[in-house]
Amino acid sequence: MLHLEGHVLGGCKLIRKIGEGGMGEVYLGEQIRVGNRAVAVKVVRVDEDALASGEPDAIEERFRREAALLGNFSHPNILPVHDSGVQDGCLYLVMQYAPDGSLADAIKGRSDHPLKLPASLPFVADIIGQVADALQYTHDRQVVHRDVKPGNVLIRIEPNGHWHAMLADFGVARAMETSTHKTQVTGTLAYMAPEQFNGRFSPATDQYALAVMTYQLLAGRVPFEGELAAVTAGHMYEQPPSLRGFNPSVPAGVEAVVMRGLAKDPTQRYPSVSAFASALRDAAAGKPIATADAPTNTATIPPIYTAPTTQNPPPEWPAQKPAAPQRPNLGRTWVAALAAIVLLVALVGGGGLLAQRQQQINAQATQTANAQTAQGRATASASAVRATQTAAAQIPTATAQPTTGSDVTSPPPAPDGVAATPVLSDLTPTCDGVATWVTDVPSTTVQCRSDGWVTVTTDTASNPLGCIEQQTTKLADGYTSVLVNPDKGRVVLGFRESLGQSVGNNTFRVLGYYFLVDPAQQTFQLYKTDDSGNTTSITSGAIGTKLAAHFALGVLFKGEAMTLYVNGQQVGTASDSTYTQEGWMALCTEGSTAFRAAQLYPLA
Repeated sequence: MLHLEGHVLGGCKLIRKIGEGGMGEVYLGEQIRVGNRAVAVKVVRVDEDALASGEPDAIEERFRREAALLGNFSHPNILPVHDSGVQDGCLYLVMQYAPDGSLADAIKGRSDHPLKLPASLPFVADIIGQVADALQYTHDRQVVHRDVKPGNVLIRIEPNGHWHAMLADFGVARAMETSTHKTQVTGTLAYMAPEQFNGRFSPATDQYALAVMTYQLLAGRVPFEGELAAVTAGHMYEQPPSLRGFNPSVPAGVEAVVMRGLAKDPTQRYPSVSAFASALRDAAAGKPIATADAPTNTATIPPIYTAPTTQNPPPEWPAQKPAAPQRPNLGRTWVAALAAIVLLVALVGGGGLLAQRQQQINAQATQTANAQTAQGRATASASAVRATQTAAAQIPTATAQPTTGSDVTSPPPAPDGVAATPVLSDLTPTCDGVATWVTDVPSTTVQCRSDGWVTVTTDTASNPLGCIEQQTTKLADGYTSVLVNPDKGRVVLGFRESLGQSVGNNTFRVLGYYFLVDPAQQTFQLYKTDDSGNTTSITSGAIGTKLAAHFALGVLFKGEAMTLYVNGQQVGTASDSTYTQEGWMALCTEGSTAFRAAQLYPLA
């Protein structure tokens, strides 16, 4: 604690502390040179520990950026900044004082004007509209706030009783020109958009947070609650609980507006925050809501998810025994994005904005409320990140064994002899940051879908088989499985994969085994490739029943023996004396296939 009561900083006498954030404190002050007017002074002291760690430059840069941004803003719904500077080893920001506190204070009953949730629909539409006006103003000036939440919305109660909202704390705001590059993962967990966990942001990121606020005001809670792993998983690939389930008085049109603002894919949200607020006002007034707006302007909001390229129609596969596809000379893409779930400090804004520090330790979110506001701070150590990734990746298994023709959305129970704990458990491969996956050839594309599946597509004309592979987790004996939802062509689960001899510049032949299923023909095949690029069929046969839209593939491999499963039901066995000793798993397609819940288990 700084204990600066009575000090004069930046021409302001500090009276008492009114808030505390992750990196500093907020004081009520009197600006001596301007008639002793009441102001809020945000203060950060750069101590010896910060000097030793090299952090002060980053802290000062953040402070100066916030001061510069707010100094150039002039909007009735943005908290004004009067002055900033450095004095006696302290960075300070002098802001307008908001004696009525923040929206978070009101929600928690810590102000003279408590707000009982769920709030009335007209009130919510008004407050959200004001915040949206402020955000649209900043977006029009190419600035994304990145930490929209009730704790950063200050309130001034006007004489007529109207709540006037002012957006504060631009300490983590960024210019849109940097949004195409990955940045540090920054924000407050409960309000973070899915793309923020990958270090990406856009104006649609602020819209998502605003939609979370809307949901909270109408439902009395945020969409995703619980420990860090659960909340992270919720934001990234789960649908929010029904808003009307918590508050049946909310019109269906209003719920539809909020849910669109909460879309996982930012391009599926409203074209702007003003469009979101306008739709909310219309829905609250009972007006019909347009169901098909123009898509988000991707020139302004860079796409976060990579859409697959247009594919030529796959060839018609013959009804006879499928031939083993060739996979020679596959180049490797060695760089993949690992989404680090490391939440950084977000400082408190001025005035009556009070703070809550939120530390993430060992994959748990410990929320600590102080006497005045809700402010999130979460910093995970490397070990905590690993624990979080493991916890976030736990995939629920179906309680009953499905039939071969069942439509399954959870992995069936593993066969006997498999360990209880997987060495790899990734719900949405390549998209949730749990593990590092790579694509095998440039013609293979990946799309992270809003329903939690990842679609892999390959150009069958130039390369018949396209894969994503998790090369760092290897087993000699084990069990691997994945849920699939084929679109076009055949689907393949690769296992015991490895690299053979080099062919040319950074190009390798691939060794490995592949479990291929043709849903159209209801057939399967197990084949292998050698270091010359040749393929050899080991076994094949008929599945015996029509497959549903979603089904599970699994392979149990031990020594020379391999057992093939569809929905946990054995469909074939084989052995091979020249098997690859150890390897990784691959999710492959001859056309287009969606994957989910990739798992790799050691044997018990």
